[in-house]
Amino acid sequence: MGFPLTGFLNNLQNKYVLLALVIVCGGCAKTSPQFEQVLQRQPDNRTADDIFALTLEKHGGANLDELNDLNVAIDGEWHFLVTQIQPLIADADYRQQSEERLLLNEQLYFANYQGDGGNKQVYRTPNEIKVAYNGEITRDEQKNAAAALTADAFYLFTLGPLALHERVKNWQRLPDTTEDGNGYYRINARLAPGFGLSERDYVTLWVNKQSALTYRVHITLDGFDATKGAHADTTYLKYTEIDGFTFPTHFFERVRGPISIDAHEWWYTGIDINRGLTAQDLSINAMSLKAKQPAIAIHGTD
Repeated sequence: MGFPLTGFLNNLQNKYVLLALVIVCGGCAKTSPQFEQVLQRQPDNRTADDIFALTLEKHGGANLDELNDLNVAIDGEWHFLVTQIQPLIADADYRQQSEERLLLNEQLYFANYQGDGGNKQVYRTPNEIKVAYNGEITRDEQKNAAAALTADAFYLFTLGPLALHERVKNWQRLPDTTEDGNGYYRINARLAPGFGLSERDYVTLWVNKQSALTYRVHITLDGFDATKGAHADTTYLKYTEIDGFTFPTHFFERVRGPISIDAHEWWYTGIDINRGLTAQDLSINAMSLKAKQPAIAIHGTD
């Protein structure tokens, strides 16, 4: 599709991985959210803002002022090629299981990862990123930049449209589409600042026409040198309802450009909300007892 490869393919570790990539993925990149063609005429009376309001309400937007914190426990699997192409983004030796905390008022994201390499902690606010491996805070700028990008992306993936209600004021409508027999509205917006260290990024939401649930989130990834020009989407495979909110609980992520490969699948083993957490409950060095308690086990439903 002509998207810049920039640093993305430079992270390939050897010619055999590159060869496999070309054979499997050549020619299958999708259109980036940055370059989508906006509809000039609406096929019906729904504007893009109307569609966003619809899915926001379906996910619990009317109760959003009552959502203080979201706490999830995660398990998942990485696909091999993405761990070779983007080792700092995947960080697959550490990002295998996690307990993650989101504080909405502070826009704070905290993750405590466990993996074969040990423990990794990420503390992210709009103005700060701190990363620690096995208790040692890293000063590596590339690791911090990669963690800032993934933290901001996961904040969006975890909350879906609930993360965007104050960030976007003017959605644009894209052509509708179908997949597996289901119809979807698609709406697009520019985010400034973007994800990680990016000044701007672009996001496209797929909204199920029947359920009004957000089905897919498609984003650009310009906040890290090695992912500039790349874009990825995350599909919600299952959801659960809790206290007036509908959250996704099973996710499938694909890199969609400059090449298209499966990247990461993860699912919740626990979820709860409104523990009353504040920023004082979370730091790169420690979690309070209230924050440390594992997320309550719950099963997502279709």
